[in-house]
Amino acid sequence: MTTESAHPLLFQSLRVGPVELRNRVICGAHFTMFSEPSPVWGEPGFSGRRYGKYLAERAAGGVAAVIAGETAVSPNTGYKMANNANGWDEACIPHYESLTSQVHEHGALAFIQLTHSGAMMLGNWSKQVAVGPSMSPDYFEAPKEMDAADIAEAIEYHVRCARNAVAGGFDGIEIQSAHGYLLHQFLSPKFNYRSDGYGGSLENRMRFGVEVISAVREAVGPSVAVGIRLAGDDEQSHGQPGLTADDCAEIAARYVELGLADYLNVSVGIGGIGMVRTNYSPHMFGTYAAQKIRDRVRDETPVFTVHRILTPDEAEGILERGEADGITLVRALIADPEWVNKARDGRGEEIRRCTGINQSCYGNLLQSMPINCVQNPAVGREDELGLGTLTPALVKKKVVVVGGGPGGMEAAHTAAARGHDVTLLERDGQLGGALRLAAELPGREEIWEIARWRIDECARQGVDVRTGAEATVDSVLALAPDAVVIATGGTPSKVARSAYHPMPVPGSEQDWVLDHVEALRRLIADPNSLGNKVVLLDGVGHAQAIGLGEMLATHGHEAICVTTLPVPMALDGETQAAILPRAVQAGMVWRPSTALAFIGDHEVTLVDVLSRQLDAISHVTSVIIRTNGLPDDSLFRELRERSPDLDLQIVGDAVAVRPVDRAVYDGNIAARAL
Repeated sequence: MTTESAHPLLFQSLRVGPVELRNRVICGAHFTMFSEPSPVWGEPGFSGRRYGKYLAERAAGGVAAVIAGETAVSPNTGYKMANNANGWDEACIPHYESLTSQVHEHGALAFIQLTHSGAMMLGNWSKQVAVGPSMSPDYFEAPKEMDAADIAEAIEYHVRCARNAVAGGFDGIEIQSAHGYLLHQFLSPKFNYRSDGYGGSLENRMRFGVEVISAVREAVGPSVAVGIRLAGDDEQSHGQPGLTADDCAEIAARYVELGLADYLNVSVGIGGIGMVRTNYSPHMFGTYAAQKIRDRVRDETPVFTVHRILTPDEAEGILERGEADGITLVRALIADPEWVNKARDGRGEEIRRCTGINQSCYGNLLQSMPINCVQNPAVGREDELGLGTLTPALVKKKVVVVGGGPGGMEAAHTAAARGHDVTLLERDGQLGGALRLAAELPGREEIWEIARWRIDECARQGVDVRTGAEATVDSVLALAPDAVVIATGGTPSKVARSAYHPMPVPGSEQDWVLDHVEALRRLIADPNSLGNKVVLLDGVGHAQAIGLGEMLATHGHEAICVTTLPVPMALDGETQAAILPRAVQAGMVWRPSTALAFIGDHEVTLVDVLSRQLDAISHVTSVIIRTNGLPDDSLFRELRERSPDLDLQIVGDAVAVRPVDRAVYDGNIAARAL
């Protein structure tokens, strides 16, 4: 089916003030840490060539516009995250030119989001004070209430940044007024307690935003689009102050009546936890707020919507129902920069979908590292791995890949795309490896997309897939390969290692003590198979033990999940905030800062790691231990010994049991080296 018949609205052009979008898909602003770093570590850098290359991939992939950002508008907001992009110094202009020229080369428009984080700024390095409408803390530091001089300075810095952006070649300016940033803080009664002309009534609370946007519009002139990233709903409940969707629709209408917005890019939520939601949230969950605003402003100003819009059909449906005029994508385009081109060409099934697990995008940012993606190993490495870098092999080889998990499938389809003759051997009856079980955990179904896309891609690239094929040294060598990639994965373990238990938990050898994989298999086969009282030990701080606890509790069993950690630290904050309430509300007991010291005869002894007090739990029917697995590298070692001259590589969990993004990356790099 062609795009003309499948997604006709998605590929209509759209007038946005003085500029025209070639279709209805926009790459939304998001933090990446791809800025060119300052020579002084800790100081803000500039958005330049590297970030431009990343955005240009999305432009080449077909989006109508990219919105670079977030860009810090002044020194007193430039330290919210490491390597923030400096927008106020004229030294940013040549960096901007490098960015915008790369985007324009592919026919897309380049916008920039100007951001002041207000009370969210931290002064741990800069020693600067955070500022806000009131002394209402957002992160860990109380801000200074802005006086008239602070307000005038903030407006002037927005103007300075806008002028720099235009000088650097940007076609549009987006002012950040959502997610608990400064303009939103002035709008929302959650943050704004002022009693002067900038607080109290809605008109007064809008005053700062009106002054900022008016000054920016005057500074950039009529040929540059000016839009607003607008909160559509603060999502506050339980009697807390905040903006409702109706309040936000009123704000939007007033901005439009004043002629200040060429478009409204509508988001929901305050910020921090709740801004980059996981696969526990439904698709298109923020569209209702955009629709309320669009209904209010009618056809006067284009309204964009965002949040977990994953497929062209979902995007087309939003436009068809009149819920928005444009579709802002972020993580969907991180996972597949060619999302738009594939939709346009009727290849929607080839889109590499975002899984929403946040592991390598938002999760990386929380650790002050540049983003990448479990689905897309090229993110942040576009020069080496991006579009157009997968060159045909100089010599066609017969390649055998052993293992049909994510690393093996990535190696197989990538090698085949380079022209090699690839055979994939998988001992199970189906492909997918550990992902097949991981996707069975409650709320984690979309993880399967990592496997599904690669299964389909192996078929599209002509990989000879042989399931139910137990690989041995003899069977592999009998295929006369020129190269072999070992992706045999890892094996689960009951060897619970942590700071408090460097050796196996005494008693873990008993047959009613299970590793997490065997426990999940039994639960899938029979929800009652583990008995009615189960203790789970989470030794790694990830999702498996908590997910198993939720499954058990949902079926009416007593599930007690213990971990020596204060929180499941291997998960990003968004996932922690979603997975734990689900499990606890289902009935699971959560015992952080607790060690499993000893397993007796259907009795376990727990130790509170803070107080060192003991707690014995009796009548336990099963114990589940989730700890680091062990690599299955025996075939690799045997092949290396038998055929030392064979082109032999090993990837993924067969090297060391790690998160899935490492396996995908390993597989891609291995295939490129063949």
